[in-house]
Amino acid sequence: MDIHGGNIYKFQREGKREILDYSSNINPLGVPKSLEEGIKNNISLLERYPDVHYVELRESIGEYNHISSDNIIVGNGATEVLFLYMKALLPKRALIISPTFAEYERALKNIDCEIGYFKLDENIQNEKRNFYLDVEKLKKEAINYQLIVLCNPNNPTGSFVKKEILEELNEFLETNNIKLFVDECFLEFVEGWEEKTLNTLKSKNIFILRALTKYFALPGIRLGYGITYDNKIIEKINSIKEPWTVNAFADLSGKIILKDKEYIGKTDNWIKNERVRFVEELKKVDYIEVYETYTNFVLLKIKNMKAEEFQKRLLEKNILVRNCSNFKFLSNNFVRIAIKDTEKNNIFLKSIKNL
Repeated sequence: MDIHGGNIYKFQREGKREILDYSSNINPLGVPKSLEEGIKNNISLLERYPDVHYVELRESIGEYNHISSDNIIVGNGATEVLFLYMKALLPKRALIISPTFAEYERALKNIDCEIGYFKLDENIQNEKRNFYLDVEKLKKEAINYQLIVLCNPNNPTGSFVKKEILEELNEFLETNNIKLFVDECFLEFVEGWEEKTLNTLKSKNIFILRALTKYFALPGIRLGYGITYDNKIIEKINSIKEPWTVNAFADLSGKIILKDKEYIGKTDNWIKNERVRFVEELKKVDYIEVYETYTNFVLLKIKNMKAEEFQKRLLEKNILVRNCSNFKFLSNNFVRIAIKDTEKNNIFLKSIKNL
């Protein structure tokens, strides 16, 4: 089984050319037009190396996040930044809040770190079902570790922990010399995200991971970044980082799309309206259980068949969903689906109702 979504190439090699990919959580608005024009007008960038220090790129990211460029590390996708941080910190024991993204485990195993897993128990809060974080329980377990790894909003559950709760948690962790790594790659899909990011805490104890992949529909560009106020970590990462891992077009992308207010406005309007509509329609399907989501994907629990069978049946209709059986602590009844535009979502809804 693939550990990530979006692997449509395998099915295309098997003859399925027209795949409707609900396994990958990408903005359905597609590549910003401003970037298309920018690349056409700057094709000559291929003739020279990008700035090895990425000064203008980091300034653009800093402006977007209302922080200094000195607090930013850029990388070849968020995955490179994740691996670099773990190599720089070198924790001996880390606790991953799970179920969650598989690459945290791989990055920690890469440095021979002992890994523990804090289970997010399925529960109901305010009549809505999801995997909510029990912070008091986490504090008791965290005391035995040097690093806590949290995805917020979480992939694949779609749950979100409020800043005030994490601020309290971070104060406890900092007092006990425990670092907090927070993946915010899906944060921009949360309404009012600029006030909800942990970046506003400006804590040296926190490292924040971000990407342009999901919100700006650029998985093929590979551009991610980290935010930290710990100068020692920045110096360490820069000392071990390979030069020019961000290519010229990825560098250009970050300078253009973060200033594209029209695209950002359209995206915010789409997710605000379509998420509510799509989730409500999903709830009308009696054989699935729908989990509350704050982002651009939804976790489903299939009541009357295994996730593998559900995925297989939809593939017969040329629709690919993410089988979540290989996420730690999830049973083989869970699948994750993206939220796309209204037309595609209606096709998906019709397909699962007819199963």
